[in-house]
Amino acid sequence: MDFMDISKMRVTVRKFAQMPVEQDKIEKILEAGRWAPTAVNYQPQRILVLNTPENLAKVKSFCTFEYDKKYADLAEECDDKEHGKNVYYYGAPLVLFVCYDKTACWQHPQSSKSSGATDATIVATHMMLEAASIGLGTVWISYFDENKAKELLNLPESWQPVCMLYVGYPAEDFKPNPNMSGKRFPIEKTCFYNDINDRKRHEV
Repeated sequence: MDFMDISKMRVTVRKFAQMPVEQDKIEKILEAGRWAPTAVNYQPQRILVLNTPENLAKVKSFCTFEYDKKYADLAEECDDKEHGKNVYYYGAPLVLFVCYDKTACWQHPQSSKSSGATDATIVATHMMLEAASIGLGTVWISYFDENKAKELLNLPESWQPVCMLYVGYPAEDFKPNPNMSGKRFPIEKTCFYNDINDRKRHEV
């Protein structure tokens, strides 16, 4: 499958079938992340694979927030009626908790800025696209209680969370959000050739 095809077929999945992700597919996704580029090849990413009922319950507990429904049509099971909030969890059988080790990152020699967040984001993107290529759905989650997650997952002090990928087979009745999926600005709105004030394409 062509890379562009994979990019266009990937959609955000917010309702998953209740079936596990096979181990060989998990390994393919992790391998895609392993081969992602990182600054100076330091590979500071640290991926915690969560796929047991106990650990998925922990994820659910640190992803309960007030949520603006204009961003997505949430499934009924996402409503926490007892607490009057929404559970930012969609029944995924597999969660990849993506961090970086603050002690293992490249530091910019002038700004001293760490490459960790960028490296982990690139790794997560590779894993997300690999999941799409093998028939799995994903949703990228960056909205969660970081401190509670660190505590419940017993993360080392040096591990900095960046995001989570929920992974699984889309539910049979899942439908992509029409306001989000497949819609992109024209290329001229975001890309410029040689001069930011000239929106025309120029041949070099």
